[in-house]
Amino acid sequence: MTKKKYILAIETSCDDTSIAISCNDKILSNITLTTMKSHRQYGGIVPEIAARGHEADLSICYKRAIKHAKICQADITQIAYTNSPGLPGSLHVGKAFAKSIASLLNASLIPTDHMMGHIYSFAINNEKLIQYPFLAFIASGGHTAIYLMINIKEYYILNQTNDDAMGEMLDKCGRILKLPYPGGISIDKIYDKTKTSWKMIRHFKPTDNFSFSGIKTHVFNYVNQSKMKNHNFDKTLIASSLLEWATEEARIKLEYYITKYPQVKFVAIGGGVSANKLLRHKLSNLGLPIKLAETKYTSDNAAMIAMYSYLTTL
Repeated sequence: MTKKKYILAIETSCDDTSIAISCNDKILSNITLTTMKSHRQYGGIVPEIAARGHEADLSICYKRAIKHAKICQADITQIAYTNSPGLPGSLHVGKAFAKSIASLLNASLIPTDHMMGHIYSFAINNEKLIQYPFLAFIASGGHTAIYLMINIKEYYILNQTNDDAMGEMLDKCGRILKLPYPGGISIDKIYDKTKTSWKMIRHFKPTDNFSFSGIKTHVFNYVNQSKMKNHNFDKTLIASSLLEWATEEARIKLEYYITKYPQVKFVAIGGGVSANKLLRHKLSNLGLPIKLAETKYTSDNAAMIAMYSYLTTL
């Protein structure tokens, strides 16, 4: 019989404060608070506000997580926390809190890679879904990358963004178009497949690194020129077209790597942008099984940190 392993996980890489408790690969509680409303007036994340939000919300999340998990604090033997990547101030607050709780409970610390959490988020509550090797596509506000996962310890980054990540580009374009923040969610909501004819000259090879800053610049220049000439422009046309371009680039690159590595068993998709409906639809026809994180586990959350930390301790 497998011994029960209770892990308390802390995620503070950006603006969401999250604490989860797991028993082996099962999530007992996952409490997340956000400071999104505080950032909305600025059109993006303000690092200082995010860090102060974590300071205020961590103790609240901790108490709620313990209560919802229905365990005693003494049951916890390991504290996992996001070590990188992320906003330095936010990461520092989470690390300091993790050290304090570890000292209080006499528990060991597990520094955890945020990106690995996203990669394995599809397996939350069911580690049997993991079969090596597999490809992982992560699309978030700060990262867009394709990984070849050989096992839990061996992996290779096959492709990653040179500049803006997909989520970052969508949010910036949303701000240019004066859509509600976060821009990526607003663009997803107004996407219209019949209005994707707005043209942009884009030449890239499947092996070229992801690059989304060109889309952002194209949108910025077009909107500004239209305003200077007092020309009206169709926000839905622009938003739908740029989303079409971005998701198509992801599809083309993944198709290439699936062909290059025929031994892979499936493609795992994670990160905040993986909740985008068009992206999910396009990547569902790659010719390989697609394993998606539940929508509630696509954004930054501690459940994925708990899951990955558990896998690394097997």
